[in-house]
Amino acid sequence: ADAACVGGREWYFFSRHDRKYATGQRTNRATHTGYWKATGKDRVITGDGAAAVVGMRKTLVFYLGRAPRGTKTEW
Repeated sequence: ADAACVGGREWYFFSRHDRKYATGQRTNRATHTGYWKATGKDRVITGDGAAAVVGMRKTLVFYLGRAPRGTKTEW
């Protein structure tokens, strides 16, 4: 994964999808200590000239423990 700080306020991490199941579309966001949960609306990221969509921006929140009984953190 690559990281970048934009405007000094927010950090962005770029990574490829890790599939939960080889044949499915569901993304695996689990770790050894918790999981990342998507929150809010997905936002479009455009390239030069705002013509081409190059990706989506998702806001994720980290929870300690296992879903659905995890404890929300500040991450």
